[in-house]
Amino acid sequence: MARHTLIQLCGYLGFLIMLLKEDKYPLIPMLVIDHISKPFDHNNSKAIGKVLTSAFNTIGKENFQVFMFDDETYETLDLKPDYSENLVTESKTGFNPFYFSSEKQVDIKE
Repeated sequence: MARHTLIQLCGYLGFLIMLLKEDKYPLIPMLVIDHISKPFDHNNSKAIGKVLTSAFNTIGKENFQVFMFDDETYETLDLKPDYSENLVTESKTGFNPFYFSSEKQVDIKE
């Protein structure tokens, strides 16, 4: 499964690079990834960082935004992000922008 995930990631990034080089379409180069490390074991999870680092070098770090939600730390994936925030604490288990607790029900009326 790890090989399959890497092939998908490389395919997406290759297609994105191709579209950016053609410069025919208005694009926002970004990637949102959820639990990409799941099919990898500890020994081969660094491949994710190698592929993304190569994409950053090709596209330019200032031109490419990646949002990654994962259980692993960025060090385990061999990434060196400009910004990282751990969304898991004692009081929360992650990020859900559409969740409203029953204590703070928001009445949305237009």
